[in-house]
Amino acid sequence: MVDNYGLFFPSHSLVCYHEPRIHDHELYFQLRNLNLLLLLPIALIGILCNACAMVSLYRPPKITSGVFVYLKALLLLDHVMLTTTLAAEFFPQICDQHHSKNHTFYNACMLERRFLKYTMPRIEITIHTLHVWTIATLSAHRYWKISRPMIARLQDTTSRARSMLIVMFCLVLLFRLPIFLLELEVRSYPQLRINKRIATTEILSTYRFVYHSILDPLFFNIIPFLWMCIFSLLTLHEIYKSRHNTYQHLAFDHPKQTNVTHPLAGCFPKKSELIRQKQELRATFSIVAIILLYLCFHSLKLFAVFRKWQLLVKRECPTRKDYYHSHLSDVLSMISASVNAFVFIAFTNRLKKYFRLLLRKTSRTLSNSSDPPMSPKTVTSYESNCNHFNINI
Repeated sequence: MVDNYGLFFPSHSLVCYHEPRIHDHELYFQLRNLNLLLLLPIALIGILCNACAMVSLYRPPKITSGVFVYLKALLLLDHVMLTTTLAAEFFPQICDQHHSKNHTFYNACMLERRFLKYTMPRIEITIHTLHVWTIATLSAHRYWKISRPMIARLQDTTSRARSMLIVMFCLVLLFRLPIFLLELEVRSYPQLRINKRIATTEILSTYRFVYHSILDPLFFNIIPFLWMCIFSLLTLHEIYKSRHNTYQHLAFDHPKQTNVTHPLAGCFPKKSELIRQKQELRATFSIVAIILLYLCFHSLKLFAVFRKWQLLVKRECPTRKDYYHSHLSDVLSMISASVNAFVFIAFTNRLKKYFRLLLRKTSRTLSNSSDPPMSPKTVTSYESNCNHFNINI
């Protein structure tokens, strides 16, 4: 990702300015138009879809495991991520045109310039980090649930899932704490406001090189990406390996058969266990779909990371193409957060029942409209009978 501040290489006099609003007005207005044409509609559609998913999933499926806790946390983080990205991208653009006291949003923009200008991008990157590690934790949880079904059935509870999420959230916040404490400072003169430390954010110091050029790409992009790839492949391998040993082969739907010799045939209640197995299998495929969508839509961010390392090694400045790649990666991440709502709705039976009802109504309508037309003789006799009936009345 292209940083929004300058880079200074002490070994020679090369200075890279990464502020298009100040140093490249043409690029700034091009990115602004792209935000209006791409990022704004995608973010609004994603917020609407996530809101609909929250409403439609007010009554969750009856699963006692912790998978639904992870999915609810992921849905909430999708919603928060879209909202914070929309605020971080469009607040500065709106406030560029409201800088006088007679403007409409002057007071709100003064609040943005004093407190939100430097804090919102850091809040946004923190939410993104929570989001990616929630998906990574969900992938590990799903592999554990598939590979150790008996142990997971006893130990996989909602309280355990909440505890794991709380621990993960605390670790992510601890990792993102330096960008607030070391890079921002509160000043009260001439008025209370939050500024950024120039020595920490604009000069390529040891802290900035280690944190933003090594640790941040590793723990925000590469490690979660590899984590999700490995656990997704392991989960699919476990599903493929146990495809002949599912509980559906235990003759639950055929109680008349008495020659069932499977050792697990009488261990579980028949109907409830079959429903639980179908729900778990649907949850597995939904989670794998979420992970695959994330890997597809965030592959460009990995390219941006390697491009950033290439620029650091060659001691070169980013070009306009790098800015376009960074902007496109943000757009793709917004699409990923918007698509998760549809996968989340498909996790329940409501969407399936809705499509069944829609197909049933459509088939009835088509069957009624496809009746053969009556012949003229039939119509004449029908009308005469009706007239005769009316006269007798």
